[in-house]
Amino acid sequence: MKAVRPRLICTALCSLMAASAAAANGSRAAPLQDKTSQEVLAAMGRSSTWGHPDQYGEFTGMQRYAAGNYKAAMKYFLIGARFADKLSQLSIGLMYLNGQGVDKDPVTAFAWIAIAAERKYPQFLATRDRVWAQLNAQQREQAKAALEKLYPEYGDPTAKRRMTLRLRWGRTELTGSYLGFGTDSVTSMTPEQFNGVGPMPACGAKTIGGSAITGCGNIYASWRWDPKQYFQERDSEWKGTVSVGALQQVDPSKVKPRQQNQQKDIQ
Repeated sequence: MKAVRPRLICTALCSLMAASAAAANGSRAAPLQDKTSQEVLAAMGRSSTWGHPDQYGEFTGMQRYAAGNYKAAMKYFLIGARFADKLSQLSIGLMYLNGQGVDKDPVTAFAWIAIAAERKYPQFLATRDRVWAQLNAQQREQAKAALEKLYPEYGDPTAKRRMTLRLRWGRTELTGSYLGFGTDSVTSMTPEQFNGVGPMPACGAKTIGGSAITGCGNIYASWRWDPKQYFQERDSEWKGTVSVGALQQVDPSKVKPRQQNQQKDIQ
């Protein structure tokens, strides 16, 4: 079974931001319809969320968002946000920023995005700073107050503890279900498959971050249930950066014949 790499998830995040920006400009085009986003959404649909309400909220929220059902997306992102899922928190902020399923509210948007950025993921910090720069002095004071109100419920000190307790509970119930966290979740098994009358998903299909597919993979993998390892793995999806060095002048006399031919092909 293959896992969707963090780079693809980051690309989908960029698509989410672009879709939000388009909504702010009055576009009604369906969001997250590009190839990469569709690949990530499909992987989310195959990934088991059993014992992981953070992923349940994120994955189901993204599916609803992609379908243009913003009120439902907000409902599920709030679930993910309560269990320390930073993408859910960022998504809520972007939806407030652009008035998707809620009234446009840049003050509340900043508060949510600031909470999402507390682990210092580069893209999240950049988004937080861009929103902050657009606020006037009065809005900034209001945003600070909104952040102080939301943080005790959704900040890491509370939300990570809530998620830790759920992981420990899930570990004791591993003989439970592959169906997902909730009855309305994005699941890795349809009712037809559960009843033995439908085809099972291919074991080689992609999932998110190594999540199991019913009948495939390892739902018992220790890192999925150990809070420290689990948060480290989830953080790694967002903390990676790509550095590009300065441009260098190439001396044609030192370029090998094969390299010269490749350059001609590119030109």
